[in-house]
Formats: sequence, structure tokens, C-alpha cells
Amino acid sequence: MEQKYSAPMDKVFGLLTNPKWLEARSLALGELSAAVKAKKAAGGVTLTMKRRVKRDLPGLVAKVLSSEADLNFEETWHAEEDGRRTGVLTMEAVGQPVTMTAQFELAPAGKGCVYRITHKCKSTVPLIGGAVEKFALGQVEKGCADEFAYMVDYLKKNK
Repeated sequence: MEQKYSAPMDKVFGLLTNPKWLEARSLALGELSAAVKAKKAAGGVTLTMKRRVKRDLPGLVAKVLSSEADLNFEETWHAEEDGRRTGVLTMEAVGQPVTMTAQFELAPAGKGCVYRITHKCKSTVPLIGGAVEKFALGQVEKGCADEFAYMVDYLKKNK
């Protein structure tokens, strides 16, 4: 997935690593709760997030996943020598047989920047694991698209 932003990279990075902003974004997008902590070290930032979500599940997936879930995220950002920011994300759906990982990059692009992220989902459910992974990946990418749109709207309103 990719999103271009008209704001400078430092502003976008500042928002993407601001616990209060991330909590507000999560709640604005309909999550039931969100708590974020940031730890800065050596040009990087590690975020830990606990979020509670509710999703509508299709019949087959509802047999193995709960419609309400606690999600634990750890997101680590690094500064690269060329000015980009890169990182990795892991997400655990507590008590559920699915995990998600992602690699991402925030890079300068003209007067703005571009954010790229690639997600992977894994399920430990036998036989229908592929269907669970496909559903989870779709949910993750829809959520990411909503987060991209939220940032675009926020930057338009807060120039």
C-alpha cells in the first residue's frame, strides 16, 4: 500500500509517532479503545499500542475469530542515512489464531512525502487458515486505508 502526503516528512513522522495523535485517530476511526506509548532511542522510535476493535465477521471466519478483539502492536521506526524512515510492525490479536507483520517506509517526495507499507497475515488454524489469513489481511488493509485517509484529512485541516 502507498500514500502520498503533501506535508513535509518530519511533520508526518511526528504525527505517526505521537501517542496522543495515534490514540485520537484510533478512536475517530471507530475503535473501542486505544493506548499508545512511545520510547525514543538513537534516532528511532518504538511504539507499543493496545487497541480494542469490533468487526463484522463472515460465517466461516466467525467460527474461529471473535468479533471483538484486543490487538497488541509493536512498531519500530529507524532513521536511514538517506533521510528515509523505515521500520517493522508486529500485531497480535490476543487469544486468537492470527498475527500480522508489516514493513514500512516514509520517504521524502518533492515538497511532501510518501508512506509505503506491506502487510502479511498468518493464521495457525488448520484447514481454513488460508481463509482466515485472507480475511485478516483485508481487514488490516482496509484499516490502513482508513488511517491514510484520516492523515490526509488531518493535514488538510491543520496546515
